[in-house]
Amino acid sequence: MSNKLPVRTLGEITLAELAGTIVGSIGAIVQQSQTYGTPPDYALLIVEVNSYLESLGATSNIYEDLLRVILCSDSLPAFKRFCCLQMLLNEGVQCLGTEIFPPPYYDRILQVIAAQGRGLRQLNLKGVWVKEECMCYMFEIVKRLPHLTKLTIPHIANDNLLKHIADYSKCLRQLDISGETDITEIGIEYLCYGACRELLTYVDIGSLGDENICHTDVALLLRHLPNLVTLQSYSYVGSSLLHILEQHDAGFRCRLSYVHDTNTDGQTLDAIVRTCPRLEDVYLDSPEAGILDKLRPVRLRRIKLYKFSSYELLGLLEAGGPGSTLYHLTAIKGFGPLDINRLVRACPNLLDLDLYMMDSLTFTGDTSFPNLQGLEILSSPIQKPSLRGFICRTTSLKRLAVDTVSFSDEDISSMVIEHDFYFLEDVWFTSAPYLSIASVELMMDRCPELQSVGQLSGWALTPDDVTLLRGILKSCNSSLVMSPASIFP
Repeated sequence: MSNKLPVRTLGEITLAELAGTIVGSIGAIVQQSQTYGTPPDYALLIVEVNSYLESLGATSNIYEDLLRVILCSDSLPAFKRFCCLQMLLNEGVQCLGTEIFPPPYYDRILQVIAAQGRGLRQLNLKGVWVKEECMCYMFEIVKRLPHLTKLTIPHIANDNLLKHIADYSKCLRQLDISGETDITEIGIEYLCYGACRELLTYVDIGSLGDENICHTDVALLLRHLPNLVTLQSYSYVGSSLLHILEQHDAGFRCRLSYVHDTNTDGQTLDAIVRTCPRLEDVYLDSPEAGILDKLRPVRLRRIKLYKFSSYELLGLLEAGGPGSTLYHLTAIKGFGPLDINRLVRACPNLLDLDLYMMDSLTFTGDTSFPNLQGLEILSSPIQKPSLRGFICRTTSLKRLAVDTVSFSDEDISSMVIEHDFYFLEDVWFTSAPYLSIASVELMMDRCPELQSVGQLSGWALTPDDVTLLRGILKSCNSSLVMSPASIFP
C-alpha cells in the first residue's frame, strides 16, 4: 500500500499557526475599521505584531519562514500579503521571493524592500514586473542591498539598472536578467567591468530560441567574466564562442559547463568543444546533419537535442562516445527510428530519459538501464509490446509518464505482480482508455512508494469509481495524490 500522510512536524504546525494569527490580525483590524467607519491603522498593527514576535524570541529564520509561507499563499488577498511584507521584512531576513502581486503594488513593494531589506542575500522579484516609472526604486534596492549574492529580475533589466548592479553589487554571484529586456551592448559592458565581474558564475540572459541579445554582446560577457559557468537561457552561445575565436582570441578558453546553441554548424560545434574544456551539459537546437560526432571526446553528463538524426545520436553515444558518462538524455523531434536497446548498451548509467515527438521508438531487448529513475515518452509512437517490455525491465523507475497507452487492467496486473516496482513514485498516463479503478488499486497495493497517479480523466473511471477512490484515500490516510484536482479536490 502507498505511504500514509506524514504527521506534520511541530515546527510546521507552529509556523502555520503563527502565520494564521498574523494574517488574522490584519483581517480583524480591517473589520474593526469597517465597523467604526475609520481607516485601518496598519502602522500600529505592524508595531504590535513585531513587539509580540520579539517577546517570543523570534529569530531571523522565523521571520524568513513566515514571509515565505504568507507570500506564496495564492488564497490571501494582495493587501494582506503586502501588509505582512511590511511587518516581517527586517535586516535579519536573508532570502526573499515576492511571488505574484497586482501591478498597483509594484512601487510599494520595491520601496519596502529598499527601506527594510538591507540584510538580504537572495532576492527574487519574478512576480513583480517593474516598469520604467518604478525603475528608480530598483536602483535604490541595488544601492541599499550590498550583500546580495543572488538577484532574480527577469523582464526588468535595462542598461541603467545594469550600471547600478555593476557599481554596487560587489558580492553578486548569480544574476537572472532573462526575458524581454531593453539591454544593449552598453549595459553588457557595464556588467563586464563591474564590481562583481570576478564573482559572477551564473548569468541567465535572453529568451529561449530568440536572439534578443546579440551574440557579439554575449561574447563580451564570456571574455570579461572569468568564472562564468552558465549562460542559462541564451540560445546562441556557440555563435558567441566562435566570434571570440575568429575576432579576438584564437586561444580563448572559458569555464562554461553548460552550452545552449541553435542552428549549430560544424565550425560552431568545433568552437564549443575547443573553448569549453569543462563542458558537461549541452543543448543543441536544430544542429546541422553529420556534426554530432564532434562531441565524441567530451565527457558529457547531460545531452538535450531538438530536430536531429536518431541514427547520428546513437553513433555518437556508441563506441567510445560520451554514452558511458551520460546521466540525462532529452531527445525532441528525432528523425528516424530510435532503437532503445542500443541506448541501453551505450548509456549504462542513464538516470533520466525524455523522448518527445520522436518518429518511432523500438525496444526488443532482455535488459534495460539498471539505474533509470525517470522515463517520459510523449507524442512518440511505440508499439505496446515494446513499451510494456521496456517498463517491465526498468524496475528502478521513480517517475513514469507516457501520454497515450493501450494497456488493459490485465496488462497492469501482470506488470506490477510479476515485477517489483519498489521505487515507483509518480505514474502519468494522459490517455489510458482501457484502465479502470482496478489498475489504480493494484498500483496502490504493489508500489509502496507511489505518491501520485494521473491523468485519471483520461482513464476508464466512472463517477462512482472516483467517489470510491476518494473514500479509500481518506479512510487509509493515504498520501497518494490523484490528478486532475477537478475530480479529486
